[in-house]
Amino acid sequence: MLRHSLFLLGEFTRRDFKGRYAGSVMGFLWSFVQPLWSLALFTFLFSTIMKVSPGIGERTENFAIFLFCGLLPWMAVQEGIIRATTAITENATLVKKMSFPSGLLVWAVVLAALLHEAIALGLFLVVLGVTGELSLSGLWILLIAVPLQIALTAGLGFLAAAINVFFRDTAQINSMLLQGWFYLTPIVYPLSLVPDRFGKYLALNPLTPLVTLYREALLGGTMPPLGTLTPLLITSALALVIGIVVFRRLKPVFADEI
Repeated sequence: MLRHSLFLLGEFTRRDFKGRYAGSVMGFLWSFVQPLWSLALFTFLFSTIMKVSPGIGERTENFAIFLFCGLLPWMAVQEGIIRATTAITENATLVKKMSFPSGLLVWAVVLAALLHEAIALGLFLVVLGVTGELSLSGLWILLIAVPLQIALTAGLGFLAAAINVFFRDTAQINSMLLQGWFYLTPIVYPLSLVPDRFGKYLALNPLTPLVTLYREALLGGTMPPLGTLTPLLITSALALVIGIVVFRRLKPVFADEI
């Protein structure tokens, strides 16, 4: 049974990954072109034209690199949650088959988003090498960051997918919430520049330590103190447990509602 589920998960992940570029001329190549274009654009705007500095205490003086380190986990989390929200309603035919494990649809889109991130990460490491900022000493930190990221994304994805079956405005609401979440996360600005009276609240944002982990991992840093990871650890665990429990409780009536 487990082997069959893993096989289905692999097939659905592959389908979702390929489906993103279905019908396009360049197809799979877009997975390489888009992150390279984004990085080139950020470099031109922030480092060449605006000459923005990441701020004191950051591990790079290149704002584009500072920014892209934070965008990598954010793009995967955002895509995973958005795609998971409609994963059940967009696959009504499959969900209505009583023996079909519909939870795999959520896992598939989360893993497909992670696969897109992995491609962007690989290209980013090449760019870091070309610019002379590549350091492999902190990459092991990703072994901690990525599982927590998957748990957080999947948990919120399961919850959103279940709610969307009954309340179809969930996708639009999620887009608005994610937009706000983006600006409340130190991605386009360093946390050190935020006044203390606001910074202490931003530190409770689970994405704040996640972005920090990525920057430390990719820029040759060290493991942050465990206490700073508490919001991410607690939120990821709670999100995954609550999301799966709610999804399983509501799953028996999915077929009737879609």
